[in-house]
Amino acid sequence: MTDGPEYISLAKQPDVETRPRRLWLIRHGVTDWNSEKRLCGQSDPLLSSTGEKQAHAVGQWLCQHTIAAIYSSDLQRAVQTTAIIGAYLPSSTPIQASEAWRELSFGAWEGLTYAEVAARYPDQLGFFTHPTQQTPPDGESFMALIARVRAGFIQLAQDAVTLPEGDIVLVGHGGALRVLICLILGMPFERQWQVRLDHGSLSALDFLAGTDDVFSTTSLSLLNQPAGASSVGIGDV
Repeated sequence: MTDGPEYISLAKQPDVETRPRRLWLIRHGVTDWNSEKRLCGQSDPLLSSTGEKQAHAVGQWLCQHTIAAIYSSDLQRAVQTTAIIGAYLPSSTPIQASEAWRELSFGAWEGLTYAEVAARYPDQLGFFTHPTQQTPPDGESFMALIARVRAGFIQLAQDAVTLPEGDIVLVGHGGALRVLICLILGMPFERQWQVRLDHGSLSALDFLAGTDDVFSTTSLSLLNQPAGASSVGIGDV
């Protein structure tokens, strides 16, 4: 392990890459709230000891690859995961934490289990089947989540043309990462719950940086792989 990356800004300039970049999608390590099936949203529970071990496993796996930069949600469970991963990478690896990659705000539902939500808000459960049509009370609309994830990925792809050779890592949350995958696959958001992303898992996108429409040049190459498992592409299973 090294001392870990230094948080610095990522400059931007217009350009287009001709070779695909690999973007590793990492769901943060587990928290006690996650283990208790509570909605975390934009509340800030810290990693549990199990979550820390998951982050270390990801760092040990990623250090075998050349990493050009790390992007992260600015919520603490993602920041902690990023810091642990970063300790396995060269100290010059830049990190950018951003609100763009935060989890959806569940408002009054945060800290509750689904059973508690169903008991207290029985007339507002449409969010779980039609998320774009209903918003958690005092929470963030799903359309707002889609908009900031879309903008965040476009910005990341523009930034990538200024980075040295290597893969990029994105540490985020289940909701935001599922939305990104749905955008790439053209998958209805009503089906986003079917995209399984375990805590501490790795998924991968390959994209062309700097293109006018990065979504049309991006493909999903790996989904929900445990850290340490042999690399298997989605076309191989």
